[in-house]
Amino acid sequence: MLLVGVAIIIALTFAPYALVMRARKAVAAYIAVPMGTAPAEVAPPTPTPAPTPAFDVVGWYTQRGEDPASHAVLAESADGKATLAELNADVGFNPASLVKLTTSLTALTRLGKDYRFETKVFIDGRPDKSGALAGKLYVVGNDPTFGDYNASLISKNLSERGVKKFAGELVVSPDFVFNFDDKPDESAQRLAKALKLNPKNVSVGDAPAGEPAFSVQSYPLSDILLYMNAHSSNFVAQHLGDLVGGPAGVRSFLVNDLKLPPEQVSLSTTSGLEVNRLTPRCLIAVIRALDAETSRQGLRLTDVMAVASDDYGTLRKRMVGTPLEGAVVAKTGTLVHDDGGMASLGGVVYTRKYGKVYFVVLNTGSGVAQNRQLTDQLLSDIIVSQDTPVQIPMPDKPRHMLESSDLAVQGE
Repeated sequence: MLLVGVAIIIALTFAPYALVMRARKAVAAYIAVPMGTAPAEVAPPTPTPAPTPAFDVVGWYTQRGEDPASHAVLAESADGKATLAELNADVGFNPASLVKLTTSLTALTRLGKDYRFETKVFIDGRPDKSGALAGKLYVVGNDPTFGDYNASLISKNLSERGVKKFAGELVVSPDFVFNFDDKPDESAQRLAKALKLNPKNVSVGDAPAGEPAFSVQSYPLSDILLYMNAHSSNFVAQHLGDLVGGPAGVRSFLVNDLKLPPEQVSLSTTSGLEVNRLTPRCLIAVIRALDAETSRQGLRLTDVMAVASDDYGTLRKRMVGTPLEGAVVAKTGTLVHDDGGMASLGGVVYTRKYGKVYFVVLNTGSGVAQNRQLTDQLLSDIIVSQDTPVQIPMPDKPRHMLESSDLAVQGE
């Protein structure tokens, strides 16, 4: 019995080896056969069609004398099933003003498209028979778009309330801004001139208790986002970001609500100034989510982002003369000094085959103008090599933004 057991163990030990050697001999026999013939016992392997190669971004940059490590690219279909181009997609770059897309998404989700800043006006005292008001006039608010037309609405409402002259004190709140000046004392002086009043004193102070006489409401949030993104307004982005918790609040939204990897999200500002870090894949997730959120609220992506070559702003002359002219809605990003200079672009290309193609292109280096040209050409080559761009239906003339007719007065 012992001898039988040993024999079985030896047989089992060498069986796999024998099978492997047999397979090797069969392969050797196939290779040894001259071209055009095949041994009867070995069928030739069935060729597998090679998948369509992705756009060679590395080769594209190399041919132009560019270091591929200085660039990051990701372009994919709306459903995420097709990747049209990819380079350094999971490497953190400074996205510059593409950070404004994260601020846009957070604000739109948290506040809603119809949110309006409110500037409250309190009147201390009553005007006399001549229309002179000797008390205090308080203007309280943090609307980052408050300007001359808002002031004219206040002036009109004061006049309707019998205030023709003002010999008292004009007081603005510490967070009051006027014509993109966030120094409240300077803003107070500008407001006094715009109101055409000559107060005895202008100061910064807290709002009084009670209800305001009336209030001036800002443009709706969707209009503010379009202006902010089209003109890449750092001022508006920083103030809007403050409303949703600043950089920490936006990062918390990206990590906790959008489920982006925490180690891939680093924000020091909500405007894109200074040093921030996001990967192209994270930015694509932001763009996809912003597209979905605008749709959920009954908007289009073009309601909060500019169309290249069609709208006023930083995209006014982009994509002109390329196949993508009028087919791209996007956000630019530019830094001249931080991180050696950045030139970024992210958004959506509308196409015939894939519908929407989400894309992000990040470039490092001080040659900002050159990188912009490279980005426009690269994106055009990526799309045209695999799809056909489709123009976005837009008005014949560039859109004017923050129209005065969108403002409203409450409590008249």
